[in-house]
Amino acid sequence: MKKKLLAGIMCAVMALGVAGCGGSDSGSDEGGSTKAVNLKMAVTPSETSVWMVAATEFKKLIEERTEGRYTVTIYGNEQLAAGDQTKGVEMLFNGTTDVDLHSSMIISNVVPELSVISMPWIFPNGYDSVDEYIFNEGSTGSDFIKKAMEAKGAHVVGIGENGFRQITNNKRPITSAADMSMLKVRVPAISLLVDVYKTLGADPTQMPFGEVFTALQQGAIDGQENPYDTIRSAKIQEVQKYMTIWNYCYDPIILSVSGNIWNKLSDEDKAIFDQAGKEACATQVAASRDLDASIIEEFKSVGVEVNELSPEAIEEMKGVVAPIYEDYRTDFGDEAFAAFGYTFE
Repeated sequence: MKKKLLAGIMCAVMALGVAGCGGSDSGSDEGGSTKAVNLKMAVTPSETSVWMVAATEFKKLIEERTEGRYTVTIYGNEQLAAGDQTKGVEMLFNGTTDVDLHSSMIISNVVPELSVISMPWIFPNGYDSVDEYIFNEGSTGSDFIKKAMEAKGAHVVGIGENGFRQITNNKRPITSAADMSMLKVRVPAISLLVDVYKTLGADPTQMPFGEVFTALQQGAIDGQENPYDTIRSAKIQEVQKYMTIWNYCYDPIILSVSGNIWNKLSDEDKAIFDQAGKEACATQVAASRDLDASIIEEFKSVGVEVNELSPEAIEEMKGVVAPIYEDYRTDFGDEAFAAFGYTFE
């Protein structure tokens, strides 16, 4: 039953309006009736990504509950920013885009304190820890995210899930810290992750994600790290031999409305937007988690060797990267770490 429901959701994702053109339009037509306000929504991945569950559900709910006074045009593949994810985030804060769905990791290029979410193994009990500090009602982590975004001028209407980031490569299975030695791994342009991989003995390489498939295929890099669905939607499994499940870094996605739009909404419409964002993201989180097991099996079916890092090996790696917490303590502050359950002794 769950698989049928998920299949239905993903079919709806493909069917609903993911657009290549459009724009904001408001005012009155010649007959005096008010035109719909069209909101431009920026989304990083393509329509095949589970991210689109949140985007299309939000679009549907907004258009239904405002009775068409607001419409949403979805631009996938980072179209509005010509593929530049950081620029895409900046466009939210300067009001060029109206609604935005980006990962906290990319947003941290503009809102640095959100990097604390990406600290290695800050969520020691997997999704149980994530739910406790991000998704449960009144959680300290979600409050931290919302306040950080609001300080920059955007309003968070929901938090979704990109998932835990796993590592793939063409050299060897990773079973201990020693196996990371000199692996040339593509990482996002985030200084924290560069530091993590250097500390583990790897050779972190930064490049646009759109170039990763070809770089792996040609052997320019050995591996990359991403959540399951990002790996799947980019077909990375076709050019990688090994995947290690280690849940080292969690990546939420943040559904936000620009201050330019939010400040013009009535209180009634603000309530509609908040509720629509909350429901859309809850649907997306459920869909994302339902996909995890099937994606792992899909990878295995095409010949990827999948192993799960042992608890002992994780503890070893946590010990190796422990100094990074002290290094970033001054940057983020104890309060930021505590919001996600980490306290310094």
